[in-house]
Amino acid sequence: MKVLSIKADGRVKAVRIMAQYDNEVTQADIKKLMPSRTGVILATKISRLAFLYVLFVERDAANKKLPANMVASMLLNEDAGLIRGDVVLARTNHFGSGSKYYALDDAEINGIIERMSQLYGDKINLER
Repeated sequence: MKVLSIKADGRVKAVRIMAQYDNEVTQADIKKLMPSRTGVILATKISRLAFLYVLFVERDAANKKLPANMVASMLLNEDAGLIRGDVVLARTNHFGSGSKYYALDDAEINGIIERMSQLYGDKINLER
């Protein structure tokens, strides 16, 4: 199973992780992909009733003057502002206390990339 790594320079890569029971992703797995403390933001433009997608973002990215991540930022509502630095995208069962995070399968990743390309207005290539 995989999660999506969206780099600030626009590269998107499916990263293989060791998912737990029922494809659950642990916070320790996310920490391996993110350089520092993370926050979680709902990716509102690609989430729908059956699937909620979240972005793990670096908490102090604005203070560190990291570059804007335009690909990840377009996944949010317009009033949410810019995301800075690299992010990791995964799925969740609900947003809030006690939520669990899940890895993505290949078909789901392809659908996300297609939707991201539509929102971005340009083809987003998935690095393998």
